[in-house]
Amino acid sequence: MSKPYKYIFFDLDHTLWDFDSNSSEVLRELYFTYDLGKYGIESADLFLERFVQTNNALWAKYNVGEIDKFYLRNQRFRLVFEDAGAIMTLVEEMFLKEFNKQFLHHSPRKSKLMDGAIEVLEALHGHYKMFIITNGFEEVQSIKMAHSKIDHYFDRIITSEKAGFKKPFAGIFNYAMKWTGANPEESIMIGDNLEADIKGARDYGMDQIYYNPAGIAHNESVTHEIKNLTEILAIMDHLAAVKNG
Repeated sequence: MSKPYKYIFFDLDHTLWDFDSNSSEVLRELYFTYDLGKYGIESADLFLERFVQTNNALWAKYNVGEIDKFYLRNQRFRLVFEDAGAIMTLVEEMFLKEFNKQFLHHSPRKSKLMDGAIEVLEALHGHYKMFIITNGFEEVQSIKMAHSKIDHYFDRIITSEKAGFKKPFAGIFNYAMKWTGANPEESIMIGDNLEADIKGARDYGMDQIYYNPAGIAHNESVTHEIKNLTEILAIMDHLAAVKNG
């Protein structure tokens, strides 16, 4: 296979590793294990809905530096319980800490991947140098990859904690180039976050593939846009054919 690029950088959560399905599975289990109904949370579905809303809002703030890891980790479930209508006088601090501990232990050990992920990684592996570049926390990302059996496809995991900068800021891309031996001109970034992954890579001078399975409307300029991961293979094959004339 001729290579239009030499280096491929993948985001992990929501791009390869199915964060929503894996976290929902754990939260549903925890809802019944801890009988959250007795705290006034009327259903597991409501609890999951409030988690998604709260977690997404917190991560958006974390990515732009408005909150830190400590706040996200230690306040997330307090906010979720409140938003889900829990009777907070019944929810003790130690219980929230234990609930958070169980979530952090079990969720990265779930193994569901986004549709097409294995097919794509298998096809690309050996033809490109592949790396993960993630804002996810250092101690759990390698666990996710090991349990979903995708770690062997990648040469290195670049985390924002290790780099000292988060996507979309240039610092994490500078760090990635330094530690992988890649360069922006021969690299492409694949991710689901329009701001962190796509705009970050574009501003750094890298081509991008925006993974947008929901077909969310936007006005950003992207190199390529896909709804299914397997479309990556058609893009790479087409570019290789054009390159070879």
